[in-house]
Amino acid sequence: MHLKASAGGVDRYFNALNTTLARQSVQTTAYGFGETSEDSSLGPVNKPLMQRWKAVRQQVIPQRGKLLASHFALYALPAVLGRRWDAHVVHFHGPWASESKREGGKLHTVFCKRLMEKSVYQRADRFIVLSKAFRDQLCQGYGVSEDRVHVVPGGVETDKFAPVDVVEARHRLVWPQKQKIIVCVRRLARRMGLETLIEAFGKATVHHPDVKLMIGGQGPLREELEQQVLRAGLAKNVQFLGFVPESVLPSVYAAADLSIVPSAALEGFGLISLESLACGTPVLVTPVGGLPDTVKGLGDDLVLKGTGADQIAEGLRGWLDGTLRLPSREACREHVMRGFTWDSIARRVCEVYREAGWQP
Repeated sequence: MHLKASAGGVDRYFNALNTTLARQSVQTTAYGFGETSEDSSLGPVNKPLMQRWKAVRQQVIPQRGKLLASHFALYALPAVLGRRWDAHVVHFHGPWASESKREGGKLHTVFCKRLMEKSVYQRADRFIVLSKAFRDQLCQGYGVSEDRVHVVPGGVETDKFAPVDVVEARHRLVWPQKQKIIVCVRRLARRMGLETLIEAFGKATVHHPDVKLMIGGQGPLREELEQQVLRAGLAKNVQFLGFVPESVLPSVYAAADLSIVPSAALEGFGLISLESLACGTPVLVTPVGGLPDTVKGLGDDLVLKGTGADQIAEGLRGWLDGTLRLPSREACREHVMRGFTWDSIARRVCEVYREAGWQP
């Protein structure tokens, strides 16, 4: 994985889990790629693949008599070929090959990714998935028996993602104080549903022209989405924030009246929805993958009726008209503290490691 937590959602999970395990006095070595002086660094992330694999073989494989907890098939493959670990637990963060196919990857590339995934997964003792949706993906797509799969959600760094006064947060970001603001932080890629969100936002705000939609993130669809906004006449209402550093994310969530996760497919969990809730901001999610699990018990109205523009617009109109019931900021925070702190999640992860054969 990447040693910089800001590299992406999976990398933030990887770093937060290992930081928490260390705090709980569990001895681990978290190997990953990144520019750092740590002994656990496998080198720069932009090295050619064969050099990255060589680094894995040289530094990771000699750790005999240990549990291997892998998070990405590409880097786990050289560690599992040719030797047997005392125990191997795969953290399944999503169907890599299927995601590549969804984003328009070439057939031979998709085939190679699936082959690597299967090679790693057939050498695993246990699996940890973030949701029931990913459990089904893993079992049905890769032939893994359900009895080896444990559902353990991701956690939130609640010390970092914490409520901030709305006025103060908007002042920090230089955002308008009196307008209603919706936030969506996503990679600007096809399966994230951003094209549909923009269309839905236009429909929902016909009678609410002062609402703003702030879209944070970067990705290949940036130009296409900007053109869509211009064609729809929404340039004054939709703002692209670009890459949002993790240190700024809590202010972005706290400054919003509402956040939204409009994913169209392959959303196994939805950490960003929990981070928003941890900051006290209610979130609407599409009924895709594990997203409903993140708001279960907090409010049925938080799950949109579908992924289409009309269904998303219906949810937004309900919020704007006051007919859609949203939990208080206090209830949002309590929901996360009750079931998604990293301290509790890390303990559950260790239980799976022990079942796989790990001896602490």
